Amino acid sequence: MTGSGNIRNMAPLVAAWKQAFHLATNGSVSYGKGLNLHRNGAIAQIHAQPGRLTAAVTAKKATHQAALLLPELTETQWDTLAGRLAGNTQAVADLLANRVPAAIADPGHARGIAIVPGAEEIAFSCSCPTGRTGRVCDHSAALGHAVTERLAVTASVLLGARGMSARALAGLVRDLVADTDPGTLPADADGTVRADQLYSLAAHRAPHPTPELDLDPVVPVTTTLDDPPVPGPRAQDLAWMTQDAADRARALLSAAPGQPHDDLADTVRIIATPHGVDRLPAAADATGLTEAALRAMMIGYRHGGPAGAHATLAAATVPPSTLEQAAEALRTSRTVTLGVIDIADGSLTDSTAGVQIRPGLDGRWHPFTLWRADEWRPAPGACDDPAEAFRAARRARAARPLRR
Repeated sequence: MTGSGNIRNMAPLVAAWKQAFHLATNGSVSYGKGLNLHRNGAIAQIHAQPGRLTAAVTAKKATHQAALLLPELTETQWDTLAGRLAGNTQAVADLLANRVPAAIADPGHARGIAIVPGAEEIAFSCSCPTGRTGRVCDHSAALGHAVTERLAVTASVLLGARGMSARALAGLVRDLVADTDPGTLPADADGTVRADQLYSLAAHRAPHPTPELDLDPVVPVTTTLDDPPVPGPRAQDLAWMTQDAADRARALLSAAPGQPHDDLADTVRIIATPHGVDRLPAAADATGLTEAALRAMMIGYRHGGPAGAHATLAAATVPPSTLEQAAEALRTSRTVTLGVIDIADGSLTDSTAGVQIRPGLDGRWHPFTLWRADEWRPAPGACDDPAEAFRAARRARAARPLRR
């Protein structure tokens, strides 16, 4: 479920970006040099902000700040794109299941509007001498190749640069298809459909009256089962799957905020289980992320669920006003009067105290503490209140000395 399905879904988006980015470099030798830098692990975390993608790039013992500048889509363009997607049952099913539809890469699906910018719309910037002139350099080219790899896992990085989060786009489409039947979900070439998409469409339709059920005292039947014959899943695996399904059902019945249950989060959920670490190399190969990044995401998952895992990879894209309001809430909190709150890369950071909070896809603020130079580790205490999440980060920081 984690590998081929997500790659198949993102393939058109990846191909469209690769072509546009390649043409934007206009045959520069930096295109190939940037690919080597990327393959050698020179790219740090990619940050998406409206109108730009940025990352620190280390080359020849120097670190440069590279950026790709992309035009934001206008509100009218987003509305047009959402309207076209709302008429595509497959796209609606993807969005309702918190997946970015492959149709979003095709301008033909939205009157010429595509999430991937044209080659002429991609501009380059970097702190190096070449990049300061606005020309493509080795560092900004490396960032473009890193974006290609990231898009194979999730399109949220590109959506954020174009001015919209995947959750917000799904909200636009959900409003357009409210009180309607999106239609029948088309099957894949092998005659099957994805369970998460099928369920999302069914959940969108008018609900039946909720029965009065007391789920708490039910004992999972998996606790009494022996392991089935190989290659069937172990009884413990079935128990974890059952518990996960029960947790999601409970959240739906209680109208709790949804979690970003996509393929990447599901992969992290599996490797975060007691025996899942054995699957870490396979997970790294399937997702394209390093084992170190996945280990950090495992910690984030344990502290904050799927949203915590995603926040470990990158802060969710939120309006600048949201960050400013949260920063003001921290400044007025007595516990942070001695620190300076900086807003950078979509996060709120007190570098002196070594603490940070990031907005998550679940609408909560997730705490982090400085682990090593430029490396942040998730901490427990995700909360709707940024001040409370910040206090959780400070408590975790006090309990863990800085590693050098």
